[in-house]
Order: sequence, then structure tokens, then C-alpha cells
Amino acid sequence: MKSEKKQVVGGALLSYILIVLNAVYGLLITPYILSRLGTVEYGMYKTVASLSSSLMILDLGLGGTVTRYIAKYKSDKREKDIPNLIAILFLEATIVLILVAVVCSGVYSQLDNIYKATFTSEQLAHAKNLFLVLSINMLLCIIENVVNGIVTGYNDFLFGNGIKLVRLGCRILLVFIVLQFYPNSMGLVLINLTLTSVFLMIEIYWAFVKHKTRVRFEHWDASLFSESFKYTLLIFSTSIVNQVNGNLDNIVIGAVVSAAAVAVYSMGLTIFGMFQQLSTAISGVLLPSIIGILEEKDGLKKVQKTIVNTGRVQFCLLGAAFVGFAVLGKNFIYLWLGDGFQDVYYITLILMIPSIFELCVNACLAVLKAKNLLVFQTVALLSTTVLNAFITYFGTRKFGYFAACFGTAVSWTIGSLILMNLYYYKKFGFPMLKIYQSIIGKTWVALLVPAIVLSIVNRYCPVTWIAFAFECLLFVIIYLVILLKAGLTESELAQVRGRVLKRKEKL
Repeated sequence: MKSEKKQVVGGALLSYILIVLNAVYGLLITPYILSRLGTVEYGMYKTVASLSSSLMILDLGLGGTVTRYIAKYKSDKREKDIPNLIAILFLEATIVLILVAVVCSGVYSQLDNIYKATFTSEQLAHAKNLFLVLSINMLLCIIENVVNGIVTGYNDFLFGNGIKLVRLGCRILLVFIVLQFYPNSMGLVLINLTLTSVFLMIEIYWAFVKHKTRVRFEHWDASLFSESFKYTLLIFSTSIVNQVNGNLDNIVIGAVVSAAAVAVYSMGLTIFGMFQQLSTAISGVLLPSIIGILEEKDGLKKVQKTIVNTGRVQFCLLGAAFVGFAVLGKNFIYLWLGDGFQDVYYITLILMIPSIFELCVNACLAVLKAKNLLVFQTVALLSTTVLNAFITYFGTRKFGYFAACFGTAVSWTIGSLILMNLYYYKKFGFPMLKIYQSIIGKTWVALLVPAIVLSIVNRYCPVTWIAFAFECLLFVIIYLVILLKAGLTESELAQVRGRVLKRKEKL
């Protein structure tokens, strides 16, 4: 149990370190890439990359399926059946790989028709080469997701997040070096392919040698294949939603508006992606633990407590990030990207507003996965995704990328926030309004005060990096002081004091 807790806590901490590195990549390397490639080629690269990423839905959520069933078999004390389980799941993976290869071939043949209105003939030829390399990388990523699913199923979050950390560090270094001597988007996709190939080998070694995982077909389990495939399809449906919300905008903007518009919009998505990671760093390591908790007496009540506790941490981080960006975001965008990217601020805010409340209770999704109750979520989110696609496709023609982010925001509000919260209440009896009240608590006071102070200070500060750094530091100090004085509960304060005392004793 201690080891499991260590993995969860350590995995979450590594996730936050990963967030910092991702922020470094997004804030420092992205402008560098933009300057080396130019707005048009960078926009074209993001367009093709978004199209390729959208096809990742075809992996059918295999990684999540592997994680779920390995964790379930461990919880049920069926470790001896895991080799046969993995053999059957590998069969599913083989079918998926063939499907993806066929679809990618079809899309490749139609690229000329998709982008003929906004790409030149030279750009189209380059885009096809990019897509070919990205497709090969995608096939390797599907295999990698399965291997990662095995590692995560064993609760090995330290390795899982540690390898992501090393990989991102290598990517930052390689991007800087390669683009310095070869300023072409092809260099970026070749970096991705190289890193995927190398780290896939490392992950295979760790899963099958270190964890001594065996793949041994002993008997055909039709019920397992049917159940796991149904679960996979449900995960797949959820992936459709995520991919549409994450990539449809870039694809449509690239086809209807211009590659340059994609460059602007993708910067908003970059910042929003960092915002989302503040939440997923914790929730991403909860599934195996929640499967175990649900097996206990009064499991749902204990899970509800977990949702509140993780939600508190998530809201403290997400709330601070949102308020800080709302007050200082305009200056940051100008300093980061320069003129011509002012719309990035509004794009990011529109995406942040509905998602902040959905993200702080996303531990509920782990409950759905643990209980294999994904049908309602699938239907609800697919329905709102259709609405998003409709708004994006028709609205972008008239209102540009603002229609795209508005469609995404509306989709999240109706699907993830309203419909899913109603479902959690009806299905599990989770009192969602009370849960939100417990999560927010008095944290809003700790957010409001620095927001007011910074709004006043910001009026008189020059727009420079030094001034921006000073304002950020001032915000953090005021926020933490008030959070400790008035924002935390008594039990949370006791935990903070306990950890401080332990740290002092070690020193």
C-alpha cells in the first residue's frame, strides 16, 4: 500500500515537473519554432499535424483498456491470467494497426482535395510528405500506448511520467539544434519519429523485462474479447470527442481561412493545453487506485472524498492560472509573441472559462472507467461534439477562428459540465453542487484579492519582462498568503503543518 501511495504521489509530482517543462517548451521553444519556420509554414505544419493527430482516435483507446483490465485483474487476484489477457489485447491492437494504416492511406490520397483552396501546389507537396512521416509515427504511437497501458496498469507512474520527462527534455534540445541548421517543418516531424522509436524500445524493455510481463496465449476468452472490445469502443468514442475538440478547429481554419490563421489559433490552444495539464497531472494517476477503492465497503463514499480532495488541489492551481492569465494575459501575449497575436488572449479565455469547473472534478471520469459505465458519457459528448462541428464549420466562414473556439466552449459547457454532472448525481448519488462548494470553499477569496491588486498595479507598470515577472511574483505571494490564512480548511492546514515539520526533521 505504501509503495502504491508512493507511486501515485511521485507520479503526480513528476507530472507537475512535466507541466513546467511543457510550459518551457510552449513559452520558449514555440516562438523559436515560429521565428525559424515563419507564420505560414508553421501554420501549415500545425494544420497537417492536427489532421494526423485527429486520426489517433483510431487507436480506439487501447492504452486505457489495457490499463483498466490489468488493474482489474490485479485487484481480483488474477495475476496468473494477465499473460493471456495481454495476448488477446495484442490481437485487438493488431486489428487497429491495420485499420489505421488503411485510413491514413485514404486520407493521404485526398490531401490535394482537402487543402487545394488554401495551399499552393508546393505547399501541398510538402504537406503530403509531412503527413506520410506523421502517419508512420502514429502507428508507432499506437504500439507505445499499449505498452504504456501495461506499465500504468502496474501502477508504475514514476517510470511512466519519468520517461515522459526525459523525452520532453530531449525534444526541447533537438528542436533547438535541428531548426538552427535545418529550418523546415520536416525537421520537426523527423524529431518526433526518432524520439518515438527510441523511447518505444525503452518502454518495451521496462514493461516486459523489468515488470516481467509475459504474453502467452493459453485459451480464447470470447467474453473477455467482447467485453474489452466494447470498453475500447467506448473509450474510442470519448477520444473522438477529445480529438474533434482539440484538432477540428485547426483543420477547418486551415481549410477555410488560412494557414496563418491556424498559427494564431494554435497559440491559444498551446496555452490552454498547459492549463488542462494542471488538472490531468493528478487525475491521470487515479484509475488503478479508484478501482481498488470501489471494491471496499462504502466505496462510492470514499471515492467522493477522493474527488473532493483532488478537486481542491486542482481548483487551487486552475483558479490561480485562470485569474493570473485574465489579469496579466494581454501583456504576456504581447511580450511572448509580439504584434499580430492579440486575439490569442481572447481565444484562450473563451476556452478556459467553461473548462475550469469541468476539469476540477475530472476524477469522476476515473469512476466511470473503473465501473465500465461510459455509454452515457459517450452519447452525451458525441451529441455536443456534433454541435461543435456544426458551429465551427459554418461559423468559421463568417467569424473566423472565434467561431471555432466558441463552438468548443459551448460543447464543453453542455456536455462535460451540465449533462455529465447530472449523470454523476443520478447514477452515483454524488451531490455535485455540494462537491463544487467543498472544492471551491474560500479559495475564491484568495483569488479575488490578488486579482484586484494586480489589476491596479498593472495599470502603472510598463510592458516589459521585468515588470511582468514582478507582477507574477506579487500575485503568487498575495495568493499564497491569503490561501494559507483564509482559503484552506483546518484539515488541509494540519496536513501542511505536518509536512513542514517532517521536512524540518529530515533536515
